[in-house]
Amino acid sequence: MEVSNETLLNSSVLANNIPSVGYEFNWEKADPLPIRPFANKRNFNVSMGLNNLSKTPEDWILIENTYLEQTRLRKKYTKQFPDQMLHCFNNKISTEALREFYELVTNYLLTRYPQYFTYNKKTGVIHNEINNEYLPRVAGKNTPKELELFLAANLEEDFLILIKDNAKDPEEEYILRAGVTGFPAGFDPSASHNKPISYIHSPVPQYRERLKVIMGRFFNKLEPKDLWVRHNWSIQTHRAFFNLSSNHGREGEKVKQLRYDEIDFENACFLRVERQIFTRLPKSRANVMTIRTYLTPIKKIKEEGLGEELCRAIDALPEELGHYKKRGAWGEAVKEFLLK
Repeated sequence: MEVSNETLLNSSVLANNIPSVGYEFNWEKADPLPIRPFANKRNFNVSMGLNNLSKTPEDWILIENTYLEQTRLRKKYTKQFPDQMLHCFNNKISTEALREFYELVTNYLLTRYPQYFTYNKKTGVIHNEINNEYLPRVAGKNTPKELELFLAANLEEDFLILIKDNAKDPEEEYILRAGVTGFPAGFDPSASHNKPISYIHSPVPQYRERLKVIMGRFFNKLEPKDLWVRHNWSIQTHRAFFNLSSNHGREGEKVKQLRYDEIDFENACFLRVERQIFTRLPKSRANVMTIRTYLTPIKKIKEEGLGEELCRAIDALPEELGHYKKRGAWGEAVKEFLLK
């Protein structure tokens, strides 16, 4: 018996029982989540570091007091860097998965934030009351690029859609077939388009030895009822959210150590954290990863009394991973600032 689209959509953890934030919620007073992945850790182990969010799916897409600035910035980037930022492979399953994801998002926004996303049934259009954007309720006849532009202008989260060519083959890798990458952390997203997971992660130290098999199993077992979150962190010594080349050290590359006075600790040194959330789309069976990027001033970390903990975390990074995060450039100067 054929299963209806509505039944499939409702099988997603993100489609059922999503509570409204309530009309007392004020986005301008919603501080960003204080995510500090380095805190309370004495040793560094290379792992996925997953936590289950399935019981609180309302924590998926967030609206915080950075929303207006960030969505305007992302819209600006789509005009400046469309080839790097937007991607959808030209085949049926990629387009269908993107359309499915789009409608999952609009459903979620209307349910979770009804005071900010209002739906006109006559026109079929949603009005974003915060940034005055308009977007269709359903994917309709919009092209993949149009759908991605709508999403980029209304979400702070990036997203990646991963699809297998042969979904029944457990040994086959997932391939990046669609997505919006508005805040790349030191890489060109277009180099990952239509590439398998192992290619995308090839610069990451210990990926093949420690993570490839674990990630493969995780993606194979992921279901629409699942919602998993992980975080990673690094330090950057500039203000840019969109960065194509300078955040990572590559194998064989010599990293120049920065002096203390070469870093603007008041205005341009940040803890950069990615909040990565994973689920599977019920109809297309594509895996989806959403990524929310936080830049927290290093001076705020110090003010929170976490300077010594961050210093320990910096020192605890394995040598290869430390090089990948460019610890050799900023490490000593940042520790000096934190401990002063």
